[in-house]
Amino acid sequence: MTRSRPARLVVILAALAMLAAACSDDKKTSSGGGGGSQASSAAAGGEYKVDTANCPSDVNDKIEGTVKIGTTMPLSGGAAAAAFAPVAEGLKAYVDYANKNNVVPGVKLELSIEDDQFNPTLTTPAVEKLRDQTGVNLFTGMIGTANNLAVRDTLNQDCIPQLYANSGDPRWGDVKNFPWTTGVLAPYNTETSIYVEDIKKQFPNGTTAAVFNVNSDFGQDYRDQFQKLAGDAKIDVVDQQTIEGTDSNPPTSQVTSIASKRPEVVLAVPLGAQCPAFLKEVSNAKAANAGWNPRIYITATCASTLLLALAGTAADGILTIVSAKDVADPKNASDPAVVNYKQAMQAYGFPADGDFPTAAAGWAVGELTAEVLKQAAGSPDGLTRASILNAARNFNFHPPLAREGAQFIMNGEQDPYVNEELQVVQYSASSKTYTDVGPLNKDFEGKTEKPS
Repeated sequence: MTRSRPARLVVILAALAMLAAACSDDKKTSSGGGGGSQASSAAAGGEYKVDTANCPSDVNDKIEGTVKIGTTMPLSGGAAAAAFAPVAEGLKAYVDYANKNNVVPGVKLELSIEDDQFNPTLTTPAVEKLRDQTGVNLFTGMIGTANNLAVRDTLNQDCIPQLYANSGDPRWGDVKNFPWTTGVLAPYNTETSIYVEDIKKQFPNGTTAAVFNVNSDFGQDYRDQFQKLAGDAKIDVVDQQTIEGTDSNPPTSQVTSIASKRPEVVLAVPLGAQCPAFLKEVSNAKAANAGWNPRIYITATCASTLLLALAGTAADGILTIVSAKDVADPKNASDPAVVNYKQAMQAYGFPADGDFPTAAAGWAVGELTAEVLKQAAGSPDGLTRASILNAARNFNFHPPLAREGAQFIMNGEQDPYVNEELQVVQYSASSKTYTDVGPLNKDFEGKTEKPS
C-alpha cells in the first residue's frame, strides 16, 4: 500500500528530528587521531598534495577497470530510511548514468551502500565491511555528522578518501588533522555570515535581533557566529532562546519572550518538525503584537519547500540560503540540466511523482564524485587513492544543477570547503517556491573560518 503524501511528510520530519538528536549529542573535538600524523603539503606551484609517508603501501596503487565506491545510509530502521531513501536512489541513478555515458573514461563505477540505520554505532561495522570485504577505493556522501565522525579517525589512518560528508559541520575543514575527509554542505558559520551581510544591507544604521536555536553544537555554531559578527554589523541582540533537539512541543514560551522584545530580525535554527512549529508560533505572536513583523532568517536545514509547506502562510516571507536549482520549481522545468536529471532518474526507474528535490542531493554527490575521479584519472599519477584525494582538494567545478554562476571550489588547506557560493532566497507560501534576494553571494569563497 502506498503511503499518502501527508503521512510521508510526517516520516521525513521524524527523521530530521533524529538528525537533530544525533547532532546534539556530538561534542566537538579537533584531536587528530591517526590522521594527525599525516602532515599535508603544497606541491611545487602551489597545488596541494597529501603526504602519504605514513599511509599503507597500496595508497598509490593504480586503480584499473572498476572504481569501487562505498557509502553508508539509513536503508532500514523506520523514519530515517523513509526520509532519506530518495538520496540513495539519486546517488545510484547517477552512477548508472555515469557508466552509460562514460563520464569517467576507461573505468566502471561500482557503488555499494551499507545500511547504518542512521545510527553511528552501526556506521563503523558497515564501513569496515565495505573496506575489508568489498575493497572500496573511496567513500562518498555518507549521511549524518555523527555517522561521519564515527569513522573519520579510521579512514584517515587507512588513507581512504572520505569525500562529501553530508553535513555542514565546520569540522570538515580540519585538513591538517584529517586530510582524507571533506564535506559537501555549506558550512553553518558561512551561512550565518551571509545572513548578517544581508541584514547589514537591509538595516545600514543598525537593528535589533533575537536568536532562536536548537540547544546543540549545530545550533551553537549559528548562534556563536551571529554573536561574533553582531557588533560590527550594529546588531543589538535583545533576546536568545533555545529548544532541546528532542522537544516536540511548540516553542510558545520562547517565541512569546522574543515577541515581547519586538526585534526587527530573528535568526532561527530549529530542526525537523520544529521548523514549521516555530514559524506557526511566530505567526501567532505577530497577530498578538500589532505592528511586529520581523525579518526572519531560518537555517537551510529547514529550507525544503515540502517542509515549509507544512507551516502554511506562517512561512511566507522567510529567508534562507540555497546553492542548487530547485528542481521542483515550475520555472526550472525547461532548464536543460533539470530536464536531463529528471529523464535520467526516470530511466533508472524513479517514479514520475517521486521526491525529485531530495533525490537531487544524492545525484549531486555522485556528480561531484565522478568529476573528482575524472580529474584524478587524468593526472600524472593516474587513478589512485592519493590522486583521488588530491583531485578533490584541487577542485573547481560548476555542477549542472548548481545555481548559475556558482562554482564548487576547494584549494588545499587554504580553502577546504567546497560549497561557499550561496544565494539568499525568500519563500512564497502561495506558490511554494523561492525568489532570489540580491545576487549570488561569493564573498566567502575561500574565507570560511576553519577549526583551530
